[in-house]
Amino acid sequence: MTQAVAGFNEHGIVLATDSRATRFAEDGRRESFNVKKLFSLDRCCAVLSGGAGVSAPLSLALRRQMGRPSGRLDLEEMVQFAIPFLSQGYARQLERHGPEAPGFRRLYFILAGLAVHRPPPGFALFLLGSEENALPLQVIPVNNVVVMPRNLGMEIKLAKALGQGAPLEEILHLSKDFLERQAAAREEVGPPFYFATITEAGYREVEL
Repeated sequence: MTQAVAGFNEHGIVLATDSRATRFAEDGRRESFNVKKLFSLDRCCAVLSGGAGVSAPLSLALRRQMGRPSGRLDLEEMVQFAIPFLSQGYARQLERHGPEAPGFRRLYFILAGLAVHRPPPGFALFLLGSEENALPLQVIPVNNVVVMPRNLGMEIKLAKALGQGAPLEEILHLSKDFLERQAAAREEVGPPFYFATITEAGYREVEL
């Protein structure tokens, strides 16, 4: 299971995630391993995935399909492409391997970046999700804050900081503190943590 954080204000977008993933061995034992879940899609857009283990390979497939890593795509157009592309990929996974174990049948993708048709500063987040293997993926309405799985305390804290115009550096450290607390409290969340920002200058991975 992934713990993901995303938010934006006039300064840009912050994305943060852990890297813990879970799989089941043939004898039914639960195994944990690490996987990167945050990827750029082009110069000003990114995808952060979570839930079922197929989410990371599907994100990489989406990145390859975009085909213009040094260019600049419109986020809203990217979302319209991503919905059927990711849904079809998930459908193939389910056809080949069947449903995941109960409690692991959630899949989601946070697409973040610049949407050229929106008023300045033009930053946006889109949450695509599936519960209990439902297809196609659905667009889940969000504003400028996404915490998945949901954590009301963090959502309130993040929304307040963003609304007050906090610099991205402050939001990054707020996200790092939250991920560290979640990792200490929940076995399914763990380091290393990954962080990135998206501004008018583009996508940038950050080490904290």
